[in-house]
Amino acid sequence: MVWKTSDVMTKNIITKIEAFNVRVPLGRPLKLGAIEIPYREYVIVCIHDDDGNRGISYGLNRNAPIAEVIHQSISGMWLKKNVVEHGHLYDLTLKANICLGTNGIFFRALSLFDCALYDLMAIQVKIPLYKFLGGTSRLFPVMLVGGYPVPDENRESLEREMKLFGSYNPSGVKIASTTIPELDRERLSICREYLSDDIPLMIDCVWAQRDARKFAKEVQKWGDLNMGWIEDPFLPDDYDSIRYLSEKTRINVAVGDEQSGYLNMLRLMDLGKINVLRLDATVCGGIRAFMKIADEAHKRDIPVACHIFHQTHMHLACAHPAVKWIEYMLPESDIESYHRLWEQDLKLENGHFFLTEESGIGTKWNNSAIAHYRIEK
Repeated sequence: MVWKTSDVMTKNIITKIEAFNVRVPLGRPLKLGAIEIPYREYVIVCIHDDDGNRGISYGLNRNAPIAEVIHQSISGMWLKKNVVEHGHLYDLTLKANICLGTNGIFFRALSLFDCALYDLMAIQVKIPLYKFLGGTSRLFPVMLVGGYPVPDENRESLEREMKLFGSYNPSGVKIASTTIPELDRERLSICREYLSDDIPLMIDCVWAQRDARKFAKEVQKWGDLNMGWIEDPFLPDDYDSIRYLSEKTRINVAVGDEQSGYLNMLRLMDLGKINVLRLDATVCGGIRAFMKIADEAHKRDIPVACHIFHQTHMHLACAHPAVKWIEYMLPESDIESYHRLWEQDLKLENGHFFLTEESGIGTKWNNSAIAHYRIEK
C-alpha cells in the first residue's frame, strides 16, 4: 500500500527546522584522488512538528555550506506549513531557487531536507519508510567498500582487508583508485587472489582519467579480474568519454552517486550510455527525486546501485525494483565514521542487511555523541 499525503494527520505543522554540522574523527586521514579527507564532516537535518515528532537525515557536506543553505534558502518556505502540502512546497522551493541551478550545493541541501521530511512523514503515521513508499521488506545483499590508497599500503594490508571482506560473504567489493591505472590493475589482482570467484570487484576511479582511449586500452587488460564495474572514470558531464569506455569494454561503467538533478541523470543514462546508475538520495534531490530517477533507470533496464547511507537506502531498495546494490563501509575499515552517531545499526548477517521495522527510517541516534561532535554549539 502506498501512503498518500492525505493519510498524514492534518494537524502536523512544521514548527522547527535544524541543520548543523558534526565533525567525526577518522583513525587516519584518507585520500580519494585529489580529495583530502582528514575527518568526516556530516550535515544533520532535523524537522520537528507540533505533535512532538522529529524526522532526521544526515549526509556528507563535502566542505560546502549545506546547513547554511537550508537555513537561508529552504527553511523559510516550510516553517509553519502542514506536511500534507509537501509536494507543492517542494516544487515551490525548486522554483524559488532556480538561480542556484539544478544540481550542486543547493540540491544537496534540498536532498537532505527531503530525506528528513520523509522520515517525519512515515513517523507521523507510525510505519517504516519502505511501507510509506509502498515497498515490501526483504533481505538485501551488501557490497563492501574499502581499499582506499594509503602511503603504507602493501600486499599484506590488502590481503588482510580482502580476507575481512570475504568473511562477510558480500555481493561485491569496491576499492578506490590510486588514479594510476597500471598500479590499480596490480592492486585489483591482489584483491582478486583473496576473494572467492563469485564476489565481483568494483573500482572507484574518482573522476581522474582524461584520455578515454588510453584508459580503455588499459581496462581491456582487466578481463580476468571478474570486474563488476568501473565507477566515475571521467568528469560526470564528459558524456562522450563515458560512452566511449562503455562501448569499448565489456566491463560495466557506473556513474552518478555524487550527482543531482533529474535531467542530468537522464543525460548520464542516455548520452553517457552507462551500464549502472549510482544514486544517492542525500544528493540527487531527496527521496522523491530518487524514486523518480529510479523509475527512469528501470524503464531503460539500467540497474541502480546506492551510495553508502545504507539505513536510508535500504528502505528505498525495498520500495523500488531497479535497486540492485547497497554499499556499506565496515566500522573496522575506518574510512567512514558515521557509526559513532547512532546506538545500533542494521543487522548484517551472511552478506545481507535485515531491514528495521521501526517507524520512519528507524535510526536510533546517539544524541550525546551528536552533541559532542557538533561544530556549532
